[in-house]
This record gives sequence, C-alpha cells and structure tokens, in this order.
Amino acid sequence: MNITTTIDGASAGISLCGEIDFDTLPPLRAAVDALPPQVTELQWDLTLTPFMDVAGLHLPFPPPPATARSAGRP
Repeated sequence: MNITTTIDGASAGISLCGEIDFDTLPPLRAAVDALPPQVTELQWDLTLTPFMDVAGLHLPFPPPPATARSAGRP
C-alpha cells in the first residue's frame, strides 16, 4: 500500500493506493497520528482502493484508550 499525505493549512488529505484490511490499518493510523496539531479537517481519497473490508470502517474513529479495551463490557 502506498500512502500519500498532503497538508494545506488546517486541512489534510490522505490518498491510498492499495487494499484496506486489518494488516494495513496500523500504517494508516500512523499517517493520521503524524499529522501536525493544526490539522482540523481530514479527507480520505479512496479512489485507488480496490478493496476495503470492515477495517476501513475504523478509519474515521480513533482507537479506544488501552484502559477502555482492557476493562471489557460491564
């Protein structure tokens, strides 16, 4: 997978070339985490993404904190 990030002021775009699944989710999260703090708007370009499984649904949402994951459901 190729990931390209463009930044224009407070806006950023992440373009992907390749499939999105749980193996490629960590590099995508790393691309988001690497954005500077002034970025308040993010647009995903999935034009060159031929396949995306349920992992792609996790892109717009940050992972829960480690304490929430280990606590389980009440």
